[in-house]
Amino acid sequence: AAAAAAASEGSPLVVVEDSPTTTLQVRLGGGARTTVRANKSHTLEALHAHIASLTPGVAFSLRAGFPPKRLGELGRTLEEAGLLNEAITQSKE
Repeated sequence: AAAAAAASEGSPLVVVEDSPTTTLQVRLGGGARTTVRANKSHTLEALHAHIASLTPGVAFSLRAGFPPKRLGELGRTLEEAGLLNEAITQSKE
């Protein structure tokens, strides 16, 4: 619960320039689209926190793929989760 509370407050991603990066297309719950640049080593938890910082106070989950599946295992990296250069959708809960 503590990790969920921390993630709900949100914090922007900090990209390490000399490490491999990826670009994610994110569709926010309100319909807006944004591009997120992240290191391949960032975790799903860090991505969730970043998106929370863009939409404060909104409870949400992240989905990717087709058909869209909820992204779990927040400790996995973007690379481990197969999300490099992917489209991610924020689903309000």
